Amino acid sequence: MKRTLIMMLILIIVFSMMLTGCSSKSSDSSKTTPASNQESTPQSTQESAKSKLIGISVPAADHGWVAAVAYYAEKTAKELGMEYKLVTSADPNQQANQIEELINMKCAAIVLFPHNNELDVAAQKILDAGIPLINFDRKVNVDSTCYLAGDNPGIGTNGAEYIASKIGGKGNVVLAHVPAYGSIDVERVEGFKKVISEKYPDIKIIGDYGAPTSSKEDGLKMMTDILTAHEHIDAVYSMDDELSIGLYQAIKEAKRTDIKVITGGGGAQEYFKLMQESDIYLASALYSPSMISDCVKIAYDLVYNNKTPEKQIIIPATIVDKDNVSQYLDPNSPY
Repeated sequence: MKRTLIMMLILIIVFSMMLTGCSSKSSDSSKTTPASNQESTPQSTQESAKSKLIGISVPAADHGWVAAVAYYAEKTAKELGMEYKLVTSADPNQQANQIEELINMKCAAIVLFPHNNELDVAAQKILDAGIPLINFDRKVNVDSTCYLAGDNPGIGTNGAEYIASKIGGKGNVVLAHVPAYGSIDVERVEGFKKVISEKYPDIKIIGDYGAPTSSKEDGLKMMTDILTAHEHIDAVYSMDDELSIGLYQAIKEAKRTDIKVITGGGGAQEYFKLMQESDIYLASALYSPSMISDCVKIAYDLVYNNKTPEKQIIIPATIVDKDNVSQYLDPNSPY
């Protein structure tokens, strides 16, 4: 009996030692996997993974111009072969939340096309996190690393000069714009009013109308109301091509012949085609959505080539009308 107990104790001890050995081998294997991976990954690659992600935040497409911005941003990012994260948002709150996520992802730079100036706080958080901010188009009230946009005041001043030249420096004008667009709307409208007040006292601004969006549908509705309110209009200053398409449709449906000029802004191909066939002077101040490509390249050069960008870059606005529109027709354009 005593011998049996001794044998059982010996077996228990041996079995316990075997289990301990197996457990120890399994634990060692799980610990060395990350170390093995780390040894096979060069230090520069680790730093690259941490420091070269570029975030791109833009509004979701609510009309062609905005859709084209996202298209050109992603197209350029792919062409450059950079590491990037593109996010689109339906409203300012969603965009602010997405910016928080990009910050948490430790982006090396962020390109921001904001919905409006409600993104000021979110934009400041980018800078507070030590992340360079490339601000496109709609300006946020922070000290951005770089701000790039078209010449918004120039769109207003060029539009005023164009209208004045077509109506002989006198007549009735109405304004059609989109206040929700924030700074770009303000700059374009103020640029227009400044030229009219300083140079053309015989041009009267008889109405100032704001649409909720720059869609053709809102343009059509807006212009229908404007035509009801005013018996005689010589020209319409509009700040957006798609809005202008809706304005033009309303004028044609109402069979009004008093309106001689409609301006626009952006460079929409559909609007360009109308220029060729219209008896009304239609004009657009170029404000191409492809400008976002320059922002992506700036972020790329900053992150990958350590190149410091200019603080502000303003791209001049060119007027397009039926006299030169053939130079700008592009069947492959997404806008």
